[in-house]
Amino acid sequence: MAKTKSSTDKYPDDVFSDTRMSFGDHIEELRTRLFRALKWLIFFLIIGFVLDALGEILGKPDLGIGKPMLKVITEPVESQVRDFYNRRIEKLRGEKLTKMTSSTPDELKVIREKYEKNEFNLTALTADERQRLLGAPEKMPVLLPTEAFIPAFGPLKEGAPTEISFNLLVYPGYINYMSTKGDALIENKQHMSTLSVQEGFIVYFKVAILCSIVLASPFILFQFWAFVGAGLYPHEKRYVYLLFGPSVVLFLFGVLLCQFFVLPGAVKALLAFNEWLGFDPEIRLREWLGLAVILPLVFGVSFQTPLVMIFLNRIGVFTAYDYLAYWKASIMVLALFSALITPTPDIVTMLYLFTPMFGLYLAGIGICYVFPGGLAEDAKTEAAEEVAV
Repeated sequence: MAKTKSSTDKYPDDVFSDTRMSFGDHIEELRTRLFRALKWLIFFLIIGFVLDALGEILGKPDLGIGKPMLKVITEPVESQVRDFYNRRIEKLRGEKLTKMTSSTPDELKVIREKYEKNEFNLTALTADERQRLLGAPEKMPVLLPTEAFIPAFGPLKEGAPTEISFNLLVYPGYINYMSTKGDALIENKQHMSTLSVQEGFIVYFKVAILCSIVLASPFILFQFWAFVGAGLYPHEKRYVYLLFGPSVVLFLFGVLLCQFFVLPGAVKALLAFNEWLGFDPEIRLREWLGLAVILPLVFGVSFQTPLVMIFLNRIGVFTAYDYLAYWKASIMVLALFSALITPTPDIVTMLYLFTPMFGLYLAGIGICYVFPGGLAEDAKTEAAEEVAV
């Protein structure tokens, strides 16, 4: 006669007979695990401070943790704002040339080509055209060492002055243009601003703590799993082991995609509105840090979409055909989720999140179609395995 094992036979009470603890013991175990996790966090925090100090002393900016990572976080803004001002000055330069109405179209074309190649000949223009283009000329006192004339005029006579003073006629517009180009070339000007003396200090410590949490995350997760995993059944642990790897991969993929593709693209698109309206962007370091830290985490969590779909499929809530049948409603839900979870109100960042999430939704449908699962199928499988003759 066939006999089926009951759920109590499959998972008898004595599975946890060796691990039963009172409520007080649970609290003590939790305190111990939290203390061990905190020790690892402090350890990596100190290591980060030491490496940052060594990098500063040795003149190696890439050596460290918090300071190099702060550079990585601010780089999308710095590069995009730098390009923003380069585009603006080149645009204004072209508009100045276009306004020179006294020149014929052919002459203007030649002047523009020479000017853009920095082969501009001021004597080819009238004084009025020069003033329209570069502003009214100003006298700038200059000291020139007489040694500079030796290759052309031979050795200096005894008693000759070592320096020659004269007034150089310069155009403020061109001086400003060259200064801006020089700042961009050597990256002298920083476009992230702080509004208080302690803001830079606070931001650095925030970044250092976040980096320490990331580096210590394997040890922190181990302590968390040691506390929670002891209370799970064997089949529940198996599901955790199966989903943990894909979850980490999807989370890291979302974070990296956001950091190196979404953030630069979003900043560029948003700065385009400033360029269109003629505003100068003044970006605060603390506000940007909040966006640059939260948005990658949002992307990492949102990229768990296919795993959630697989889980709902395994417990029998939805099938692949259900996901496919309600794809229009799913688009609405994903769009609403993207709009609510992104920390900025603009549609650009929302679309950057919605597009890959919808792609992952389609991938989840494919996985659920290939591996349907479900409670009914699992029940049949377990029944077949548990029947004994």
